[in-house]
Amino acid sequence: MDEENTIVDFDFKTWIKEHDSDDYQVEVVSDETIKLKTEYGEAKINFIKIEESLIVEFKILSKKDDSVKFYLHFELKDEEHAKQLYDEMVGTLLSLKNEKTIKVLLSCTAGLTTSMFAENLNSIAGMMNLDYQFDAVSYLNIYEEVDKYDVVLIAPQIGYMLQRLQDSLSDKLVLQIPTAIFASYDALEALKFVSSEVEKYYSRKAETEDKKEKSHCIQYEKRILSIVISTDQAQTRIYYRLNDKCEIIDSNMIIKPTMNVYDLYDIIDTVLLKHSYIDVIGIAIPGIVRGDNQLKSSIDGKNIDLKNDFEKKYGIEVFTYNNANATVVGFALEHPEYKNIVFHSQPFGYGVGGQGIISNGNLITGKNGIAGEIRYFMRRMQFSDDIQKLAWSEPGVLELVTKALLPTICAVGPEAVALFSPMTPDMDEIKNKLKSFIPAEFLPEFYCIKEVSSYLLDGTTKLCVDDIKNSQNEAFE
Repeated sequence: MDEENTIVDFDFKTWIKEHDSDDYQVEVVSDETIKLKTEYGEAKINFIKIEESLIVEFKILSKKDDSVKFYLHFELKDEEHAKQLYDEMVGTLLSLKNEKTIKVLLSCTAGLTTSMFAENLNSIAGMMNLDYQFDAVSYLNIYEEVDKYDVVLIAPQIGYMLQRLQDSLSDKLVLQIPTAIFASYDALEALKFVSSEVEKYYSRKAETEDKKEKSHCIQYEKRILSIVISTDQAQTRIYYRLNDKCEIIDSNMIIKPTMNVYDLYDIIDTVLLKHSYIDVIGIAIPGIVRGDNQLKSSIDGKNIDLKNDFEKKYGIEVFTYNNANATVVGFALEHPEYKNIVFHSQPFGYGVGGQGIISNGNLITGKNGIAGEIRYFMRRMQFSDDIQKLAWSEPGVLELVTKALLPTICAVGPEAVALFSPMTPDMDEIKNKLKSFIPAEFLPEFYCIKEVSSYLLDGTTKLCVDDIKNSQNEAFE
């Protein structure tokens, strides 16, 4: 941010109070808190005074499921930046109007019987003035459609798929329609069943999200801020953690529809304001990372040299890494018994994933960071169908994962493979498929990874420590 635009007298609280709207209600809770309320969500704005500075915190909760849809914080010092973030927050709040309805996807073998059942359910929900929408689809198309829905409801005749769908769609509520209800087409009882299960599911989910994340101690005398960026089709999440020796003294997660470099500035500015100093910053991002790595800003579309630009702005040493590389290092901290490890990421709905590789205890990055960029050979391999089509079926993703792992296993000979692939949660299934190519005695142990953020943060911190030590050793030579 241009320091010439920095201001100290912008009355943001008054500005917000004056921006009442027909779309939301402004409620002044206290001098430190303002709320924006709608029938489908609530935005909470907190003002936190630290010495002579002010931190502003935005948080949006959906009334549908109490989930956090937007979260960020920033130091109030630039009027235009504050207004821009406020507008983005309000836009997210108002967009919840389209999400307030709980959307349920019904499925059976062909989708015909569930289509008629869905019509009955929509009729009953409408008469009862309930915010439910029911649609139907063949089981062959569940994965292609599921991203638009909150609940998957399968017919008894495909009940054998229940456990697999629950494992693959761990962020969705997946249920089987009770046989008696489906056989009688009792829409009212089905609606009661779904409503009850939805309420219990969101309650359990809230309890799970409150659990403290795991981490591994990385002993070092410097204070290290690790920032990792994770994006998907729905939103961007930026996790960060401040380590002081072996203690985590600050951590949080930013949630936004999109991201740009200013989001990283806001994290660093806020952490510096709260904790006075940072010795080293480590940033893990998707894509090829080299010494002159770049991140494209969504503000102006220009590439940003993260390391040099951030070091110039903050006067703090900055290291940058690839996400998969940081993850495999984090996994290695948890499993020191392995010296050869492959982490493979096959995100939901993506035809090509990425890999992080450790060989003989050393992270392999390759020339200009090319190691693990399997996209360069995946699109030229022989597959049973187009890789993007394969990404929407269980057999298709199994084919993608095994053929992506095959060359790496043969080249590296890993003792362990850490696999993030929501649609292939059964590790025995992966091993059995690979046995048609590689004798069982050469196959590694497989670990199913459902959440990578803790590995990412641990790995980024460890890589920072290693780079600091390497820099110091070079200085003494």
